Amino acid sequence: MDRALRNFDKRQREVTARHRRLAQGYVTKVNRNGTIEHKPIRRVRAKGFSLRLALLAGLCFFMFKAFLLASLGAEDYALRIGHLANGTLIERAGAWLMGTDPVTASLATLILPYLS
Repeated sequence: MDRALRNFDKRQREVTARHRRLAQGYVTKVNRNGTIEHKPIRRVRAKGFSLRLALLAGLCFFMFKAFLLASLGAEDYALRIGHLANGTLIERAGAWLMGTDPVTASLATLILPYLS
């Protein structure tokens, strides 16, 4: 009886898993015997590096820098970056990353009218 129950549970898990895969999309085909079969669509998901995600993170970073530059002002922002540049190795790396660049400056000029 125990073996029969385990076999039933295994078959039930397989059917449930197949239904979940089919719910994501399927293709209907007729096999050699003339039987209609539903096959799940195989989706390939990119693992690891995603260019879209990297571009979005870069855009968010530049927007954050531009918001800081526009809200603090160029002088105060430069003063704070100067304090970071005199710190430890990590702080110097942060100062280099947060330094004013042409992209940040142009975005800050676009954001500035909306902050006032």
